[in-house]
Formats: sequence, structure tokens, C-alpha cells
Amino acid sequence: MEARVLVADDDQSIRQLLGTIIRREQVRVDLAADGREAIDLLEQHEYPVILLDLMMPNVDGFEVVSWLKANPPVHKPVIIVITAYADQKFKDVDSELVAGVLRKPFDVGEVGSLVQACVRGFRTALASSVVETDETVRSLSADALAHLQTLRAGSGSRH
Repeated sequence: MEARVLVADDDQSIRQLLGTIIRREQVRVDLAADGREAIDLLEQHEYPVILLDLMMPNVDGFEVVSWLKANPPVHKPVIIVITAYADQKFKDVDSELVAGVLRKPFDVGEVGSLVQACVRGFRTALASSVVETDETVRSLSADALAHLQTLRAGSGSRH
């Protein structure tokens, strides 16, 4: 499977910035302006990494997470929520599906290395012929796992 990342954010400048960062990591990226576009893309492709804004018009990020829960892909993606909002809303995010939270403004270098680590972990899980979908996250490097745990801990969600 080709490595590709889905970025869903209604802010065009954020979408373009994340797209540029991810392309620099030699990874294909698909961009969605809202949750409806994200779901359309999810119906067509599998993604090892999804960067998802929660607050979008039409269909929001919460609905995308619900759709993923109802329509699980063959291989569980690493979902990283991107947001500028306070922690309160994250109590509603499914922590079994969402690996971490990336706060705006974010560090450009950090995003690139995090996406690359997640893609490598996804490829490792696929190469090992793992049936267990949670292996995707467990196959990440120790540094990437620690980083995701830091992101999750910073989001205020309980684990």
C-alpha cells in the first residue's frame, strides 16, 4: 500500500502548509476542506496518518471520527487532531481512535518528523503481516510513541 496522509482542515492556509510539510517528507498527501470531503477520501483510500481538524463546517471532525468507528479501515490509522481550541471539547473525542492532539500554532519540523515516524510505523506493521489493527501504533518508534503520548497527555483526555 502506498503511504499517503489525509489532512482535513477548513482553513486553506493550514491545509496548504501541512500539505507542503508532508510532501517534503516524500509522502503523498490528500487535502480535504471539510469532514464530508474527508469521508469521501476515506471511502477511496487507506491512510496510515490522518491529521484532522475538529471544528469544520458541514461535517466536523467529531463526525469523521464517528464515521471511522462505524466504518473501520482494514489497518487502523494514526489520527492526530489539529486544533487551536481549549481542552474542554477533547473529552468527547474517542481516545481509542485518536492518538494525539496537535495544537495550533505548531512547529513545522515537529509535524514533518511526527508524520514520517507514523508512516514508518504503519509500514512496519504491514510488513510484519500483522492482523491486529492496533499494531500500527505499537510499531511506531519509541520516540514517536513518546511524542504521541505527550500530545495525548497535553490534550486533557484520560488514558
